[in-house]
Amino acid sequence: MANILIIGDGAIGLLLSHFLSKAHTVHVLTRKATANTRFYCKAKQPSQKINARFITLKQINEQPAFDIVIFAVKAFQVQSAFTQVKPFLSPSSVLVVSHNGMGNVETLNEQLDKQQALYFLTTSMAGFKTNDFIVQHTGEGKSVLGACNPCAHSYCQAMCEQLQNVPQLSYCTNIEQLRFEKLLVNIAINPLSALYDIKNGQLRAPYFNSIIFNLLTEACQIAHALKLDIKLADALNNAYNVMMLTAENYSSMHQDVAHNRQTEIDAICGYISQQGKRLNISTPLNDALLAKIKAKKSVV
Repeated sequence: MANILIIGDGAIGLLLSHFLSKAHTVHVLTRKATANTRFYCKAKQPSQKINARFITLKQINEQPAFDIVIFAVKAFQVQSAFTQVKPFLSPSSVLVVSHNGMGNVETLNEQLDKQQALYFLTTSMAGFKTNDFIVQHTGEGKSVLGACNPCAHSYCQAMCEQLQNVPQLSYCTNIEQLRFEKLLVNIAINPLSALYDIKNGQLRAPYFNSIIFNLLTEACQIAHALKLDIKLADALNNAYNVMMLTAENYSSMHQDVAHNRQTEIDAICGYISQQGKRLNISTPLNDALLAKIKAKKSVV
């Protein structure tokens, strides 16, 4: 049994805390009321209490050392969250980052001790919060763990055993490739669903075909320049498959725009735009979506 800290009580943070608390001691760092019970709900099944303890930053130093720290926050929140909890990490703490888009891994590795393993967890589990204390598990999906530094590579089998209660968990030896493949899905779904105020499945309409094709064409050009083996046909197939599987869901970016919250667009279309400038590759559609999401306009 491990002592696990999950940073962030969004939908993914609550889903992970529900599953991992079945086998481990789980604490969840939150800015909300810590006394309230959180619940996990799925379809027509009875609600289940999430057996984790919810704590504030001031309470972290009252806890035993954490074996595993999972950052279940937005891409732009990772660095500040790490800075807050770094003083409470042990020399052998294992860190796991999980968010949409790219970035953070290189920066975090520069700040870790050699004995601190860093992993990235990508997941297609779907969920949303009906309020601050209830998470609805709305879609099954695979979760894939990958090592991001040498220490993590040497500890991968044990880490998978620690996280085995996460549904459909597997291990990937090339997590950067997988992260980019997930990035392509996010590019195809998140910004368009947010701008048009539609569910994921509605993006399968013919109107969006050429937009999605051209967005992913730009991104695949970046992938090839980065020496990643990613084919446009596979990227399109993956994106449309996720649209089908999550047809009735609203994307996380849609929810962020709807609630006037900061989005992860900089780590999604912004990453493609940034790499395009660095590699001298034109990315006009990703550039445009980056600007429109930042402006929170309603039409492309």
